[in-house]
Amino acid sequence: MKTFLFIGSRRGYAILKKMIALNANICGILCLIEDPHEDQYHPRITEIALEHQIPIFYSDVVKPGQYAEVVEKCAPDIAFAIGWRFLINKKTYSLPPKGTLIIHDSLLPKYRGFAPTNWAIINGETETGVTLFHIADDVDSGPIIDQLKTDISLTDTIRSVDEKVTALYEEIIEKNLTALTNGTAKAKPQNEAEATFTCKRIPADGRINWQQPADKIYNLIRATSEPFPGAFAYLNEKKITLWEAALPSKKLNYVGSIPGRILGKRDGLIEVLTGDGILQIKRLQIEGEAMLNAKDFPISVKDTFC
Repeated sequence: MKTFLFIGSRRGYAILKKMIALNANICGILCLIEDPHEDQYHPRITEIALEHQIPIFYSDVVKPGQYAEVVEKCAPDIAFAIGWRFLINKKTYSLPPKGTLIIHDSLLPKYRGFAPTNWAIINGETETGVTLFHIADDVDSGPIIDQLKTDISLTDTIRSVDEKVTALYEEIIEKNLTALTNGTAKAKPQNEAEATFTCKRIPADGRINWQQPADKIYNLIRATSEPFPGAFAYLNEKKITLWEAALPSKKLNYVGSIPGRILGKRDGLIEVLTGDGILQIKRLQIEGEAMLNAKDFPISVKDTFC
């Protein structure tokens, strides 16, 4: 069976390697060119494609209106879109006779849309997962083939959850590829009444609002940490990225509180007031300078993050 891949970023790279390990017959790749602030996976995807003599095309050259032409030329039996961000129109996704399928980073119909793993951590979810489903005209709305779950612990960051989710991508492909190939895979429709949606995130969305409760800010920091641009604030007119934080074991009741005001250091951590409680900062970075542990970062109790 000939397979076409719309792939990008870490997910697409992982699935390409998995499919090659499963001896899939990949007849073509349309590769995403990542944004400049992101980890660059297209060179790695290119290297694998060239090594295995797989025709490869790129999202900065092939525009959505040209997708059908590329897919038709490669004549696949089935197609997968993994880590893909652009609209694949019906003319294109209808070309493979066994369908075009997507893996999405959530337990659909929850968290349809952009950056679902980041948003799940931001929202304090305790679990997430992946969904393998058929593409449809509406975003992330097609019939589901399979789902796999993983937990999100309070100490997880986007990197650790990302590793769990990427492993599920590989698992769900390996589990279902044979059934998809021989046509025995069964799909079930999504419950539209349970659908929730997420919007695209940009680096500016990482700015911290110190009026929010400590746990909300903590979730934002762990949801946007490496390899993402990070949550940030300003201190003495300098942009400061907060890469790692913690919540204190004991909650103190401050009746005189200015959100963003630095209280000082405790056990090597910088303590900052929020709209509700204290946030402890572990690692931070002044823009253009090296990342520092909190114990090495100079502060004053007169300082206020804004």
